[in-house]
Formats: sequence, structure tokens, C-alpha cells
Amino acid sequence: MTTISQVDPVPEAVKNMISPDQSGVAYVAKRYLVEDLASGNTNSFAFAVQNPEGVDCVVTNVIVDITTAGGTGSSLLDVDVVGNATATGDDIIDGLDLNATGTSDRHKNAGSNGGAPVKWDKNGGANDYITGKILAQNAASLVGKVIIEYVPLS
Repeated sequence: MTTISQVDPVPEAVKNMISPDQSGVAYVAKRYLVEDLASGNTNSFAFAVQNPEGVDCVVTNVIVDITTAGGTGSSLLDVDVVGNATATGDDIIDGLDLNATGTSDRHKNAGSNGGAPVKWDKNGGANDYITGKILAQNAASLVGKVIIEYVPLS
């Protein structure tokens, strides 16, 4: 097994992160975006992130790390890939409790409609945003981060 150390020269470290060449196989590194969650009232958005890439991507996970609960017992969050910063859906996470601290994601807290890896259209495409909408009740005290994990498709 190859290991990487901070004392390795940069070219050696990069070489050790990439698998050996295989004909017809393109290796791409998984990427991550980290954004602050915004507190807000019912029907406002805790986050809205546009795809920064010039290519389509597959969103492999969305992680929500709540460090301060929203403050209302029945406040929920829906997360999905959508067409603009004010649209919503729930294919990634459906009905996440915003009044509980901790880390949640599409695997552990998918809800009834969530859990799917989804295609994220390139910047400027039809569905190039990921949004997290606050539903049911206000989340006025909400503090935390959202981490979007994705793989570019070219």
C-alpha cells in the first residue's frame, strides 16, 4: 500500500494519489464544497449552491452538520438538485430535523423520498443548483455547514 506524507515532494505525493494507468479509464478526484447554513423562517433557504463546474456532475452525498439547532421542534430541511436558487425538491434528503444537532447525510437521514445520488447539471444548465429549504417551522437559530460531495463527469 502506498502512503502519502507531508514531507513527500509534491510530484511524488500526486503520483501516489492516482491509480495506475488503464486503457479507457479516466480517473477523476471527488470534490467537495463547504457552505454555511443560513438560519431563517419557514420557506426560506438554509443554502443554495450553483454548480461551479463547466461539466455535469454526480452528487454522491450531501452532509449537513448542525452545530446549533434551529430552535423550533418541527422545523425540517429538504435537499435536492433544482433549476434555480429558489426551487426545492427532496430527492437527496427529505424532512431532516433542523432542531437536532449533529451530522446527517443522504445515507443516514434520507427520509421517505431522499437517498438518491443525483445528476447536477453544469453551471448554466437546466438543474444547476442544490438547495436546502426550511419547511414546516422557522429555524431562526440554525448554525452549521453543508458539505456537497460530487464527481465531475469529464
